[in-house]
This record gives sequence, C-alpha cells and structure tokens, in this order.
Amino acid sequence: MKTAWLPQPLLLLSLSHMITDLSQGALPVLLPALKTTLDLTYTQIGVIVLVQNLTSSIIQPLFGMITDKVSLPWLLPISIFLSGLGLAITGFMPTYTALLLSVIIGGLGVAGFHPQASKSVHFVSSDTLRGRSMGLFSVGGNLGMAVGASFMMFLTTLPGGLHNSVWFVIPASVTALLIWRHLDKVSPQSFHVIGKMDAVIKKGVRLRPLLILLTFIFFRSTLHAGLSTYIPIYYVNYLNGSPIYAGYLLSLFLVGGVLGTFVGAMLSDKLGRKAILTFSMVIVLPMVAVIPLTTGFVTMILLVFTGFALISSFATTLVLSQEMMPGYEGMASGLTIGLTIGLGGVGVTGLGYIADLYGVPAVFHIMPALPLIGLVLSLFLPGRLVHRS
Repeated sequence: MKTAWLPQPLLLLSLSHMITDLSQGALPVLLPALKTTLDLTYTQIGVIVLVQNLTSSIIQPLFGMITDKVSLPWLLPISIFLSGLGLAITGFMPTYTALLLSVIIGGLGVAGFHPQASKSVHFVSSDTLRGRSMGLFSVGGNLGMAVGASFMMFLTTLPGGLHNSVWFVIPASVTALLIWRHLDKVSPQSFHVIGKMDAVIKKGVRLRPLLILLTFIFFRSTLHAGLSTYIPIYYVNYLNGSPIYAGYLLSLFLVGGVLGTFVGAMLSDKLGRKAILTFSMVIVLPMVAVIPLTTGFVTMILLVFTGFALISSFATTLVLSQEMMPGYEGMASGLTIGLTIGLGGVGVTGLGYIADLYGVPAVFHIMPALPLIGLVLSLFLPGRLVHRS
C-alpha cells in the first residue's frame, strides 16, 4: 500500500506548529512600543529576547530526553495554550519584571511543544519522505512567525494598542482543543519502545560533527534573532519611520524564511545536507552587509531573499541532527531547534549592548560576521558540496 505523502497527522502537527510559533513572530513587533511604554534600554530589549529564547529553548533538550523515554502527547495541547497565553498577557504587563514573567510563560509553552511534536513527525513519516515531511512541519513554524508578526502589527493599529495582544489566546485555545481530540493521531510513537542513551552512543553517534552542526545553528540563530529584533528597531527608533512599514519589512523577512524552509528541505534530498548549509551562508553574507544601504522596494526584495536563504537550512539541520542521533529524535530536536537556537539569544543581548554603546547602525555593521563564521563551520561538516546520486 502506498504511503500518503501528506497524512492527516502531519497536517495537524504543522498547524499546531504554526499556532505555537505565532508568539515568536509577534513579540519582536511589540518591542518598539514596549521600549517606549516601559522606557527600556536596548540592553533590556536584548534581555527580553534572551529570556524568550532561553525559556523557550534552553530546556528543550530536557523535554526531549524525557519524551525519548516516555511518550507525553498531552504536552502538545498544554504547550500550545501556554504559548498563546504568554503573548496574550504581554500587552498588559505594567513593569519590566512582569513583562519578563509573561515572556517566560509563553516560552515554556514553546519549549514543551517542539521535542514531542518533532518526534511525532519523525514517526508518522515514511523514511523516503522524512525530509519533505520535516520541511512541511518546519514551514508551519516559520509561517506562524510570519503570520504572528503581521497579525500583531495589525492589532497594534486598532483601538487598545498593546492590549490587543489578548487576541492571541483564541487561536491557541482552539488549536489546543483540536489537538487534544486527536492525540491518538499525532502521537503514534506512544507505542514505540525507545532505547537508552548508551545504546545510541554504541551505534556510533559522532560528537565532533554534531558539535560543529550545533555551533553553526548558534550563529545562524543569532543572525536570525538579531535581524528579527533590529529590523523594527532600526526603522522605527533610529530612522523614525512608520511602525507599520517596519512590521511589513519584518513580515517580508519571515515570509521569505517560510518559502526557504520547504525549498531548502526538498533540495537537501537532491543536493545533500552540507551543500544547503554552505550555500545558504554564501548567499546570506553579502545581502546582510547591504541591507542598511538600501531603501524602499530594494530593501523589501532584499529582506525576502535574505530570509529565504538564511532559513533554507532550518529543516535540513533538524533532519541532519536526527540522523546523527538515531533513536533519540526528541533530544536531537531539543538540541537543534531548542538549546542552540535559544543560545542565539545570548548573541542578541550582546548586539543590544553594542547598540547602547555605539548606536543601532553598528549592529548591522557587525552582523555580516555571523554568516561568515557559519560558512567556515559548514565546510567542516561531513559530506560533499556536490551531491552524488
């Protein structure tokens, strides 16, 4: 019997990924208004991004380790709801400390969702279509970030301003209930027996390539989080531009990432994993360098292609990490889209410190170094730049 290319569980998981990551795209749009309302410094803005990334990511390997041993399908609906709840209350926080608390709540929801959901994708997909399946799942998350940014920008133009963040609890609640009703479909691994870590090590997990891959993801994540954070700030707080225009630019950047996610995943099956990682950095490097030198339509096009190239390796790195850790797909997910991406927030905090000392333009002068480092790291990964069939 032929395996369906697009099984219903995969659609449900991709949808839930999109809703969960709405908050990831919406929060950067709120940062300029939050900076003004709470009189925050750029370093404090960087700390907000750091807290979001660390709470949504740093504990993902822990969730992954647990779900590799015991299936926790109920984490999916609960995590989806917490992600939406955290963002919903963000616009009502009267102090910086309270704001960080709301970010933590949303971050915990994101952290609980990804390892369990990524494992589910791994098990509901056939071996021959696993790359494409992971690409579709990743598209859901990146689409959620793009939609979240656009939706949040629209809401801030309505009466109520920041308080309109409360609307994000609705899609989170509806999707959580939907997934709860279909837990048996989205968690087939509940019938799968998982081995111990010792067994995985004996299978030949190569730690050196894995560490190189995780370091690559760290620099890619720092660049992505940096652009997501400082595109709105650069055009609103530095150039005194329209917040709507800045939100539109951020949405274009994120939409480019959505397209790049799926295209990169498909091409990795034909060109090889290493080729996608290397060429993505080759393309991103010059584009990041010229972003602050452009205006108008050129900037829009440039941001679309920057997002496309930068995130084209997203699903590829996730699949590659799972291939390096057979039997521990949850842990692999926690390390790649969890811990390493979360640590990218540390880099954004550093960028915030630079912005406070030398101004926002200095951030854009430094960011081209990130894809350059990523390019060098990708060359040390196993595999060929030219894939041989």
